Amino acid sequence: MLMIRFCLLSLLGIITLSQPALAVEATKPAEPSREGIQFFESKIRPVLVNECYECHSLDAKKNNKLEGKLLLDSGPAMLKGGDTGATIVPGDPKQSLLMAAIRHESFEMPPKNKLSEQVIADFEKWIQMGAPDPRDGKAPELKTEKIDIEKGRQFWSFQPLNQSPPPVPRNKTWVTNPIDQYILAKQEAAGITPNEMASRVTLIRRVFIDLWGLPPEPADVESFVNDPDPNAYEKLIDRLLAGPHYGERWARHWLDLARFAESNGYAFDLDRPSAYHFRDFVIKALNEDMPYDQFIRLQIAGDQLGPTDYMSQAATGFLAAGPFTSQQTQKERERSRYEQLDDIIHTVGTTTLGLTLGCARCHDHKFDPISSHDYYRMVAAFAEAGFQDYQHDLHPEKYKQEKAAFDLAHQPFIAARLQYEKEKLPAQLTAWLEKRPTETIQPVLSDWHVIGPFAAAHFDQAFSKKNEPETKVDLTQTFAEGKLKWTPQPEWKDGVVHNTLTGDNSANYLFRTIEVPTAGPLDISLGRDDAIQVWLNGKSVLSKKVMGGAAADQDQVKLPLKAGKNELLVKIVNATGPSGFYFQAKETTPPDNIQKILALPSAERDEKQQAELLKWYAPYDEGWAELNDAEQEDMKKHPKQDLMPVFAARKGGATYNFGPDSRKVYYLVRGNSNRKDGLAEPGFLQVLMTGEAQEKQWLLDDSPKAKPVPPRVAFADWLTDTSQGAGHLLARVMVNRMWHHHFGRGIVETPSDFGTQGFRPTHPALLDYLATQLIENNWNLKPLHKLIMQSSVYRESGATNASGKEHDPENHLWWRRPALRMDAEVIRDHLLAVSGTLDPKMFGPGTLNQEDKRRSIYLTVKRDKLIPILQLFDAPDAIQSIGKRNVTTVPPQALAMMNSPFIRKLAEDFAKRVRSDDQKKLEQLVDEVYAIALSRKPSPEEQQKMLEFIHYQTESYGENPQANALALADFCQLIFCMNEFIFVD
Repeated sequence: MLMIRFCLLSLLGIITLSQPALAVEATKPAEPSREGIQFFESKIRPVLVNECYECHSLDAKKNNKLEGKLLLDSGPAMLKGGDTGATIVPGDPKQSLLMAAIRHESFEMPPKNKLSEQVIADFEKWIQMGAPDPRDGKAPELKTEKIDIEKGRQFWSFQPLNQSPPPVPRNKTWVTNPIDQYILAKQEAAGITPNEMASRVTLIRRVFIDLWGLPPEPADVESFVNDPDPNAYEKLIDRLLAGPHYGERWARHWLDLARFAESNGYAFDLDRPSAYHFRDFVIKALNEDMPYDQFIRLQIAGDQLGPTDYMSQAATGFLAAGPFTSQQTQKERERSRYEQLDDIIHTVGTTTLGLTLGCARCHDHKFDPISSHDYYRMVAAFAEAGFQDYQHDLHPEKYKQEKAAFDLAHQPFIAARLQYEKEKLPAQLTAWLEKRPTETIQPVLSDWHVIGPFAAAHFDQAFSKKNEPETKVDLTQTFAEGKLKWTPQPEWKDGVVHNTLTGDNSANYLFRTIEVPTAGPLDISLGRDDAIQVWLNGKSVLSKKVMGGAAADQDQVKLPLKAGKNELLVKIVNATGPSGFYFQAKETTPPDNIQKILALPSAERDEKQQAELLKWYAPYDEGWAELNDAEQEDMKKHPKQDLMPVFAARKGGATYNFGPDSRKVYYLVRGNSNRKDGLAEPGFLQVLMTGEAQEKQWLLDDSPKAKPVPPRVAFADWLTDTSQGAGHLLARVMVNRMWHHHFGRGIVETPSDFGTQGFRPTHPALLDYLATQLIENNWNLKPLHKLIMQSSVYRESGATNASGKEHDPENHLWWRRPALRMDAEVIRDHLLAVSGTLDPKMFGPGTLNQEDKRRSIYLTVKRDKLIPILQLFDAPDAIQSIGKRNVTTVPPQALAMMNSPFIRKLAEDFAKRVRSDDQKKLEQLVDEVYAIALSRKPSPEEQQKMLEFIHYQTESYGENPQANALALADFCQLIFCMNEFIFVD
C-alpha cells in the first residue's frame, strides 16, 4: 500500500497547508454567484423588506425607530451587525446570531410572529451558501420610469432568430458541417488554427461518456478503432442515441433544472414515494425523442392536455418537484402558497427561458424588461394547480371491458332488489309499523365468551390471519390441543374498559348474542387495544387497524339487528403488552327526520316521506336484507382498476388552504401577502410577445364563443409559440444547454440567465442556427445531438497549440477540446460499470442505499439525506433549479476513492472480473484493467510501473493466501484514483 499511503500523506499535507487560509477567510462572504443572487432576491430580500426593514433600515434610523443599532438593508451592514456583533457568519449558520434570532432562541425577530419553518430553512441555506448579497450599501438608483417594452425587445435574446447563412471560412477541409463554418470563421479572424481530430480511441470514450454516462467496453473500442467504414463514427452516434442509456444520462441534466427530489424538504422532509414517476417520464421522453416543445407542454399542463395518459400525468411532476413545508400555522399558509408559486415560476423561467422571473416578485426587475405586473400575471396562470398522488389507471380499456361484462351479469341482482322494494317492501313496512312497540324495548344481551390468544409472527399477520372462530362460532370447540377454549365472562360489565386480554402479536375473539323482538338498529360504542374487527351475523360491520390503548367511545357502530337472536363476534388484535376492550349498547332511536315521519298518520305521508321511511326501514327487513346481501356478495366480483399513485400537479390538487382565496393570485406590494393590490388574471411576459400579438389569442380558443383556455395550457401554448410567443427563446436556451453539456461550457456561458446580466453569446449566429435547426426538425433533440457531435469542433483533440494559446487562452473560440470532469453520477456509474456489477434495471422506485448496483439516477433524492458519494462530487441539493454544476477539486474526493468501503468493494469486484481466468499473465491483467477502466492500452512505462506496484503489494501481504487477489484489487483501486478515470478528454 506504499503508493496509496504516499498519496494520502500528500493530501494530508495539502489539507494542513490550506487550513490557515481557510480560517482567515471564514468570515468573509463568498463572491456571490448568479444562483446565489437569484436565491437572495427570491427568498431572502422579500422577507427582510416585509419583516425587518421597519426597525432595521436607514429609513428606520431617520425616523428614530432603529433597534439595537442594527441595519439589515445592505450586505456590509448585515456583516457588521449591531450592539451584539456580527449578524451573520457566511457559511456558518450555527455561529450566525441572525439564525438564533429568527428561531426565537435568543432575540426574537420578528418579535410578534415567528417566521415559518420554510423561511427559516431558506435563511439557513442562504448563509450556508456564503450569504450572497448584491446590496453593496450604496443608495440604489430608483427606477421611476415605466419599463420600455419596445426598447427591451431590442436585446439580443428577445430578438427573432437570425436566419442568415453561415459564413464561409478559408480552410474548407476542416469543415464537416455548418457548425464548423461558424466556429472556424471566428478562429480565422483571430489568427487561430484549430486542433486536428482526436484519435478514435479518445472519441469513442468521449461519445460514450457524453451520451450514455458509461464507458465503452473493450470490444466496442476494438471494433470502432478497426472499422474501415468511413461512416463508422456516424453509426456509433446513431447506436448510442437509440440506446436506453441515452435517456438515463441526459435525464439527469433535466432533473438538475427541475430541482427534482422525492421528499418535501425543510424540517420534517416527508417522503414522496410516488415522485419517481417524473424521473421515469424524463428518461422515457428523451429515449422516445419526444419533440422538445411537447416535452415542455406536458410538464406545464400535462394533466389537462392528456387527462388519462400516464406520460402526461407524470410530466407535471416538474411543477410539483420543489420544496414544500408541511408544517405551518393557519397564518403562514397564504405566504407559503405564494412561496410555492414563486418557486414554480422561478423554475419555469430559468429552465425554459433562461430568465430570472423571480426577481420581479417585489418590484420591477432591476435589469431585465420584466415588470412585477407581468410576474403576478404569470403566477396567476399556475394558481389552480395543486400537488398530490393521482391514482392512474394502468389499463383503462381492460377495466372498461371487464366492468361492462360485470354490469351485465350483475343486473339481475339489482333488478331483484328493486322489484322487492316496489312490490313487497311497502307491505312489510306496514306490518312492522303495526307490530312496532310504543315503548322502547331493551335488547337482551348474553354474557361475553372469550377465546385466545391466537399467536402470529407479527402484528399485521395477526390482524389479517383468518382463524377458526371467524369461520364458525362453536362455544364447545377447543384449539391448540385444548389449550384454547371459549370461556364465559359473566363478571364483565358493559360500559367498562377490561384490560385482561393477553398475548403479543396475537388475536382474541369475543362473542355474545343480542336478542330483539323486532328488527331495528342498535347503536354500540367500542374501545380496543390495538386493532379491531366486528361481525354481525357473519357480516363485517367494522375493521380498523390502529395502535393505542383501549378507551370508551373510540368507535361507533350502528348494528342492523334482525328480529330474534343476533350473533356478534369481535376480534381484538394486540401488538405488545396488555390488551383491552370496551363495549356499550346505547338506547337507539330513529333519526329526527324519521321520527317526524313516523309521528304522522300513514294517510298524511307524501310520496317523498314514504320513500325516506322505506329507505330507513329496508336494512331491518329480512327479505330485503337477504337480497341486498346477495347483491353485495356479487359486488365482490366487481373488477378492480389497476391503479398506481403518481405524484403530480393537477387542477384542484392539494395545496396550502387558507380560505376562499387559496386558488386566486393578487398583486402583492413588495411581495407581501398581507398587502394586496388587486386580483391578478393569467397573462404572459410582454417582452416575449411580438408587437401585434395579444394575449387573448392564447387565453381564448378559436370557437365562435371564444371559450377560455385553461391557464396552464394557454401558458404552454405561448411558451412554445415560435412566431408570436416565447418559442424562439425557448429554442435558444435549450440548444445552448445541449452545447453546454457536450462541451462543458455553453455558447452563452450562463445557461440559466439570458438576461442583461448574463454573458453574451460567443457565437450568436451559431446559437440561432442551432435553434432554427431544432425547430425545423420538429423540435427533436436527437438530430441536433448528432449534428453537434459530427462537427469537427466536437471531435477536436485536447492538445494545446501556439496560436490558440496566444490569441484565446480561455478557449472561448473552441480551438481545442478541454478535459471535463465527469458528473458525480457518472463517476459512480463508471465505477459500477468497470467493476462488472452494474444492474441495468430501469425505472421504478429508487433507494437511499448508495451501494445499490443500479445507475445513480435511480438513487432516491431525499433532501435532508442526500447520497454522500454524490454530494462529494458536487451533485446539487435539489432546492433550486441548477443549469450549471459547480466542479470542485477537494481532498475528501481523493480520500473517498482511497478509503471508502464501497469503493474498495468495487475494486475487489473489478479484480475478480479480470481474474476470471487464472491462466492470465500479470501483464495481460494490467492491459485488461486499462482497457476496461480507461479505454486504452497502458504505455510500456505505465505497464512496468504497475507491474512493480502489484509485485510490491503482493509481497506486503506476506503469507496471506489472498495476497495476489488483494494486490490486484489495490491496483484496480489505484486506477480509480487516477484523474484520467474521472475525466474525459
